[in-house]
Amino acid sequence: MAEEQESPQRKAARMKMREARQLFEGRHPERGVEAMREVLELDPEFIEPRRWLARYYLQADEKHRAIAQYEEMLRVEPDNEELWEELREIDPATAQRLERLQHIAPDPFVAQRADADLSDLDDFEDEDEEEEEAVGAPFQASASGGDEILAGDEEEEEYIEAAEGTEPLPWDHEQDAEYRDQLNNIPAFVDVLDGFTLFWQDPLGWSHLVGQCSAPEDARWRELENMLPTAAGSLHVVPPSVLVLYQHTRMPLALPMKNATVVMGEPYRMAFTGQELLFALGLALHGLLNENAEYWWAAEHIIDRDVEDCDIRRMVVEGAADFTVGWDEGLPREEIVRLMRLAHAWEMRAVLSADRAGLLASGDVNCACRTIAAMVSPPGEAGMVSVDEFLSQFKGTPAGELAAIGVKQDPWTDPRYAAYRIQMLQWWATTDEYKDLR
Repeated sequence: MAEEQESPQRKAARMKMREARQLFEGRHPERGVEAMREVLELDPEFIEPRRWLARYYLQADEKHRAIAQYEEMLRVEPDNEELWEELREIDPATAQRLERLQHIAPDPFVAQRADADLSDLDDFEDEDEEEEEAVGAPFQASASGGDEILAGDEEEEEYIEAAEGTEPLPWDHEQDAEYRDQLNNIPAFVDVLDGFTLFWQDPLGWSHLVGQCSAPEDARWRELENMLPTAAGSLHVVPPSVLVLYQHTRMPLALPMKNATVVMGEPYRMAFTGQELLFALGLALHGLLNENAEYWWAAEHIIDRDVEDCDIRRMVVEGAADFTVGWDEGLPREEIVRLMRLAHAWEMRAVLSADRAGLLASGDVNCACRTIAAMVSPPGEAGMVSVDEFLSQFKGTPAGELAAIGVKQDPWTDPRYAAYRIQMLQWWATTDEYKDLR
């Protein structure tokens, strides 16, 4: 762009840059460097001062600061091959990472990092439409098992007590808490949540559910019980009880009873490797933190989907109905529909948070992604499906379309949404946030 065609902001930044160069070439070069940084305050997307600073940092042996400038420049001009070549010479690993991220579809949920707002829900058609679209579209387990995390009573204070407190977890999806706060502000949802609390506190309400399950020892699956402390230690959570259901389930279940319990489908024993089982356990354990499971079940009750993957999952929603009678009394139909949409919008993000917990428990992104694919595949294929094979069904489909599932489609078990979950987990595994949590 010719200088006469530049915006007033760019012209002011260019004048400031000339001053910075003069200062740098004078008797106090440090003032010139500071002035060059001030240029970027005027115009953060001005490439020339960033390039100047990057070269200065390299000469000053501050390579990490130079790389940071290249990352910003390539964010502004991702197709600038000259910048790519310079970065490859400076740090090939960083260049390779950035190129890889360019080919992962961005998360449409957080592309704008906009605050959650009920107006986001206005894009929905009537909830009866089949093609209804969706809204808006810390710790790694060691390879040896991670038992050292649990060693000694002196470390008990580090654990997160199950179902205690509602502070966001370190690995939560960026919009999880925002949408959950919206639910907390709707009296009808709070009524359902309170009803489910009574249900979980009443053994007569849920005792028949666990009666269908067996202890791992009785199911001849002792390794499940042995692996639970590893997954729990990875997330710093007190290990709950674990039961085995002799039925295929497309997701592990978190039951926030007084004796918090995780239910695993017995077919997982043959379908999953050890690391994959850790992912499934981590996903379920996430539900027993921050009252996540309580919100999951309340959302399921309000949305009222047809749940076919597991008898217990259906029976929980039906069994709690006696405790939630009247939550929708006097509510206009449009308000009920709006609440269903918001509950669905939160649940879609809650699934992504649970996936992250599973990855932290597993420590292996490839195993984590294959477990997601296996969970939503037909029972006979769960042990054989590969990530590449699963994703090939959705080749060429943008992430935003994969994420656009309707209210009646279950984000925990929908194959299309599972493909989106895999892409987002692959992306999150490359972020500094994940690396810091590890």
